[in-house]
Amino acid sequence: MTVEHRWLLDETPWPEQATLVYGEMVELTTPHPPIPELGRLGPEIVGSRGVIVGCVVEHDERDGDVVPRYAVETEDGSPWRLRPEFLISRGGLHPDMPPRCRSDLPEGTRVRIRLGSGTPGATTEAVGEVTGLWMTTPLEPPKGYIVQVGEYSHFVTPQQTEVL
Repeated sequence: MTVEHRWLLDETPWPEQATLVYGEMVELTTPHPPIPELGRLGPEIVGSRGVIVGCVVEHDERDGDVVPRYAVETEDGSPWRLRPEFLISRGGLHPDMPPRCRSDLPEGTRVRIRLGSGTPGATTEAVGEVTGLWMTTPLEPPKGYIVQVGEYSHFVTPQQTEVL
């Protein structure tokens, strides 16, 4: 059966320890006063602006604290994972943030994918497992699935995917 294009809302609760929210606009900084065990951002990075696209709470082995770690996408498209000490809120939410999405196919779902071969009218098929969503940027809805076939990952649209 061919997969229909539908992304489910990710209703996973946002971590209670998080002080910043999904879609919040931030600026990257180095803590002041410095916290030597955490390191610092270089001068070419400090001042970069971005948006919060994810958050997990985890143990930081550098200082032993259990803290939120934020996924940030900067204006130039660079992905960062930073503690709150390295982020300054810009005081608002990104106006074009899509809702958080999750795949309608759980990780590990076996699928057949159809890939174009470059020759008109010819396609190649392979069987693999879904490993996640294919997104070019968190500021847009997902484009499809990431499918692992052997040691290679393929980015495929729902129209190229058939659940086995």
